[in-house]
Amino acid sequence: MTILRLCLALTLLTTFHSALSAQRFTGDRECATVGKSEWLKRYQAGEIAPVPKSANTQYVPMTVFLVGDDNGVGYIDPVRFLNSMILLNNDFRDMNIQFFIKGDFRYINNTRYNNHDFATGRQMMSQNNVFNTFNTYVVENPAGACGYYSPSRDAIALGKNCLGAGDRTWSHEVGHYLSLPHTFYGWESIERIADIELTERAPTTLFFNNANVEVEKVDGSNCATAADGFCDTPPDFLMERWGCNGLGFYRDSLTDPDSVRFAVPASNIMSYALDNCVESFTEDQKAAMLTNLDGRIGLVSNAGASTVGANVEDLTLLLPEDNATLPFSDSVVLTWSSVPNADFYIVQMNRTTNFNGAILNSFITSDTSALITEGLISRARYFWRVRPVNRYVVDGDFGEVFRFRNGEFTVASIDPALDATITVSPNPVSGGQQLRIQGRDLGLSGTLSYELISATGQVLHARRGLSLSASGFNERLETGALPAGIYFLRLQLNDRLVTRRIIVTP
Repeated sequence: MTILRLCLALTLLTTFHSALSAQRFTGDRECATVGKSEWLKRYQAGEIAPVPKSANTQYVPMTVFLVGDDNGVGYIDPVRFLNSMILLNNDFRDMNIQFFIKGDFRYINNTRYNNHDFATGRQMMSQNNVFNTFNTYVVENPAGACGYYSPSRDAIALGKNCLGAGDRTWSHEVGHYLSLPHTFYGWESIERIADIELTERAPTTLFFNNANVEVEKVDGSNCATAADGFCDTPPDFLMERWGCNGLGFYRDSLTDPDSVRFAVPASNIMSYALDNCVESFTEDQKAAMLTNLDGRIGLVSNAGASTVGANVEDLTLLLPEDNATLPFSDSVVLTWSSVPNADFYIVQMNRTTNFNGAILNSFITSDTSALITEGLISRARYFWRVRPVNRYVVDGDFGEVFRFRNGEFTVASIDPALDATITVSPNPVSGGQQLRIQGRDLGLSGTLSYELISATGQVLHARRGLSLSASGFNERLETGALPAGIYFLRLQLNDRLVTRRIIVTP
């Protein structure tokens, strides 16, 4: 899907946001805006002085919220997300503006937020926004659109199906975030392109948002007061999705208020031209965005910026070893080495070596291990790979593909009810400190076994065949001989299994 394909303007306060229509698959448009922001009006009136482009790159911290349903299902595929972020940064690179992911990705499991209307979207943002960051929410359905900017919450929501390597939804919405209106501002009052007579003279004004908006003329005589107010954006009367011809223009010419025929170029990101047509902002638009960003005190952060990406050549897959056959079928721990400059890792696991289509598991984590508990069946072969990602430089490649075979027999099941009765503390645990393993109100008696496993799969400590009553158990595990790192504690009570990730600190 494509960015501007569904851009829709949000009626909120005194500024607006974008997105197309809920009927994006048909190309129709439903757009309602309140008007230009008060900030842009003062800027274009000369009350706010333009700020020149910074000689150094300005890094904008983003807090990224990945939203799924109540069951934690439906997040955007991380590869698709990062491909869209690469395009976003490419579009803003010549302004010396780059966006980076601050902190960890934040997950929200809320079906109402994942498929929301504007009121629910504002509630989502109000409850989760992080101060002094550019808050970005990726959801299934942002109010029936591809995305929108909420001025009252100063955050954007993006539809996961409208992001990708060739989709400029994100860049378009950031344009709104940094004050830009649509290039066809005022024509939102018209429902469809088919409702205007392209060969007839355009009106001098349009009644929009309870005011008369000037229609821009080709000669530029009213460019500072008409439409979007930028003199280097040509007249644009096209208020719904449209494609360009081979020369990069709308297929038909239009007629301005002076009866002058003109062609509409399709290159501007703030237009509604299709994504294969748009490519850039104008210099006046860039100046406005730079000035708006400069006025957002405390937002830009250059401290600690790393422009060195993570090198996949430094990645080593550890566990399971390549071609290993595992003794269980309901869970698997994947582990890999830490990579210099990597803040995140994309992990993918599939039934085949083809990772280009539907993938069984694809997620992003800041850890160097992952516990997979869903989608596994016995006597099946799985393939997995990892891609290291830097929070500033998000492009990169996946490393080698490892494979493993699940055991022929299921020996245990991950049991949520048992998991709820188990406490492992402290975690993280300082080396030399005892790790307490406790179970309370187990609900059944039986035989307990547990193992402490290293990240490479080595069993470091094991106790087996402990007889338990239903009231519970209390075990102690010494950590003095353990180097700092990640370990896994696997407990089995009868045929019920629990696995916990343990962090040992220096």
